[in-house]
Parts: sequence; C-alpha cells; structure tokens
Amino acid sequence: MKKILLVVALYPDHIQAIYNKHISPRNREYANKHGYEYIEITKKEQIKQSIHDRRSNPSWTNFLIYEDWLDSNFIEEGDKILSLDADMFMVDMEEDLCTDKSFSYSIDSGNTHCMGWHSLTINNWSKKLIRNIVSDERYEKLKHINHPNSGSSFWEMFSEQASWYSLAGITMHSDVPYFNIDNFGWNTDTQQLPLYTTKELHKNIEIRGTAYNVTEWPGESNCDYNINKLDNTDQVILRHFVSGQLWNNEALINNWKK
Repeated sequence: MKKILLVVALYPDHIQAIYNKHISPRNREYANKHGYEYIEITKKEQIKQSIHDRRSNPSWTNFLIYEDWLDSNFIEEGDKILSLDADMFMVDMEEDLCTDKSFSYSIDSGNTHCMGWHSLTINNWSKKLIRNIVSDERYEKLKHINHPNSGSSFWEMFSEQASWYSLAGITMHSDVPYFNIDNFGWNTDTQQLPLYTTKELHKNIEIRGTAYNVTEWPGESNCDYNINKLDNTDQVILRHFVSGQLWNNEALINNWKK
C-alpha cells in the first residue's frame, strides 16, 4: 500500500517564502512521522500542461492530478491519499488523517463541507468519485449556478468543493450547522443533480469534526461565519488560514506551533 501526502503551493514569491519557511517543513515532518510519500508542488512546471489547460481555476488541480495518477497507474487499489491546502497548518502532529473509508473531509468553522484537507482510499467507489468531481460534462452543465450570498458562480468560486456539493446534493449555504441537519445536509439541494444516495454516502464517507479544519478564530479572522465554534486552542488539530489570514501576519503561524 502506498500512502501519499500531496500539497500544491503555488504563490507569489513573498507568500511562497512564508510557506517554505513555516509550513513545508511541518508537512515533511508529518509525512515522515506517519509513513507518507510527500509530494509537494511548488512550481507550475511540475504540473502537466494538459491539467493547466483543463480548467482556468488552479484550485481544480488536486483532483485533476488524481485522475492523471489513475490513468498512469501511479495509484492503485488500496493506496491512500491525503491532501492539505497550502494555507493549512498541522497543529497536532500525532493523529494520522488517513481515512479507513473511501473519502474523508471535515465540516469547518464556517460551516462548509470543506475540501481544504481530504483523504481517499483508492477503490472502485473513489475512482468513480475522482472522475465525477472533474467531469467536464457536469462542469459545463452546472457552472452557471450562482451562490445565494454572492451572486457569483458557485463552481468558479469553489471548484472541486462545488463539484462535491453538487454530487452529494448539499445546500450551498446553511446558518444551521450541517452537523445538526439530517445526513449532514446531503441530498438537500436537488438543483445541482446529486448523484449519490444518502445510504451510499454514509457507507463511503467519513466526516470529521471542525477541530480538523478551523477556518475562523477570534482575533485572527473576522468570524462572520464562525458557526461551528471551538472553545480553546487545545482542541485544534488543523488550523486553516483561509481568506488570506496567513499572509496578513506571519506571526499567526508561530501562535499555533506546539
């Protein structure tokens, strides 16, 4: 069995320097600790041109890479993938996030089914999931759907995550925690042509708690959507500096080191 930790970090130089100094070494340490092959992409040239050409938004890159790995037999049945956004800091180094199910992710502080980190076990179900997420047919059919809060294309804003919302039939926004909604909100939105039943999703998906994807923290973010709150820093496993939080103040990263 192969275990891969993938991180794609393609930033302007001054931001890339912060990533290189603080986050990349942490990721490598985590990968070594838990037996992952660490694949870090920090240059555009490391990604095939066909992947760049497929979608204009680079946040589609991960699942397009997975599909390419499937096509080239780089990943095979039983292999494990863990992906981390480059603006995520591993606070708790002890727990291996590798899933025992087909697919795993967490619902974050802002109450989104967030793809900032996710884990896959390669099997027939997850292979189809990878191809469904990057499906050009679904993309062309559904990319016009707008997010209710912004009026902008949901798919252009959230790319892979929007595709997952569509496949699982998740309502694009909820002020009620998805943890408090039946089936985590799966199959509550039919306009996006959901593909999976709730029974199938429960069988194949592992949802982890907000501690694994903390996107809001008082004093570090505006907390406009701090719906799934944690009580103290000791609960945090992964701190996710979304919306530029990380790059506003380098000291933020040091605040979370253990």
